[in-house]
Amino acid sequence: MNKEHILNESIVETQNVQFIFDDNPELEGLCEINISLFQKVIVFCDINLKRLWWPKIESILKDKITLHLKYLNASEQTKNLESYVKLVGYLEKIKCTRDDLIVAVGGGTILDAVSYLSSTYMRGISLFMIPTTIIGQADASTAGKTCINTEYAKNVLGTLYLPKIVYNNVAILRTNSEYENRQGFSEIFKYGLLGSKKLLKIMEEYIFCPNDKLLVDILKETIKVRLSIRRKDPLASNLGHTFGHALEKISQYTVNHGDAISVGIVMALEFSLLEGIIETAYKDKIIVLMDKLGLNTKVQSGICPETLSKIMLTDKKSSNSQIRLVLIKNIAEPYICDGSYFYPVETNIMLNFLKNFLNDKRYICNNHWKNLKN
Repeated sequence: MNKEHILNESIVETQNVQFIFDDNPELEGLCEINISLFQKVIVFCDINLKRLWWPKIESILKDKITLHLKYLNASEQTKNLESYVKLVGYLEKIKCTRDDLIVAVGGGTILDAVSYLSSTYMRGISLFMIPTTIIGQADASTAGKTCINTEYAKNVLGTLYLPKIVYNNVAILRTNSEYENRQGFSEIFKYGLLGSKKLLKIMEEYIFCPNDKLLVDILKETIKVRLSIRRKDPLASNLGHTFGHALEKISQYTVNHGDAISVGIVMALEFSLLEGIIETAYKDKIIVLMDKLGLNTKVQSGICPETLSKIMLTDKKSSNSQIRLVLIKNIAEPYICDGSYFYPVETNIMLNFLKNFLNDKRYICNNHWKNLKN
């Protein structure tokens, strides 16, 4: 082809987000946020917050602008295509336009679903996030990841779309359970492994002396690491996720995301050891630290390795013939394979690994997914 008949152009788009941190139980920081420029506000709120935090949030927002409110269930069902279509219909019914603001109030599941809706409706409606869980404040709201599930795989539909504002109030987190908080700390730990020894050190300090100042420091450092990784590759933060997402799906989401990716990290470490990527001393040090921090390092007994391997092959990083993993050589040292953050694994090699791991008595527990919730 004649090169004169080819035109190459590119567009670089800049998205900006403002993270606001607050520790006041009366939500003083929220009072200072100006949303008066929008015509109306459409709020999607976790129904579990109906009598807990939403009344305080509503009292502040409704003084500023007209609200439309819809409650959502914080379950994976909210992240499927059927629910997405219904939410689009709701926006059409109330005549949502690009002059309006969508507000997402809740944890990771709500934020994932609503951010995907916001990014796709009319090619993008301004988004304001109020995360009410650690996983929401540390992960789901931080780098523009939006996603919903299909029958094929978890989070297979998604965009990269930053909210305009994220309001992180750590006082809200005090009303969450230890189980819920562990899900968030699992993600935070992952970011420490990928890019910050400092973050892991602050986490240790917080576990022995919990306080709001340290928690804000943890969130700020996590967000910095998260965005640094995002600038390299949107999926380079997926340490433990190829295993973890498959465990979630095979358990029919009985195991929560944080607990699944936490043991997924253990699986990634053991696989890295097998491949000669990480040394035994480093691997053992990390797993000891996970136990010290109270993170999940075990997996349910009775999981079929063949089924798990097939699910892993549907991961968005994988190809038709290779499973691709994010791995590390040591703390804050991601493994880069031929210039890529994703390590390719043939399915027969992965299957052999899974057969051994899923029979390793160090990591297998009966009724484990149920026991994690107790």
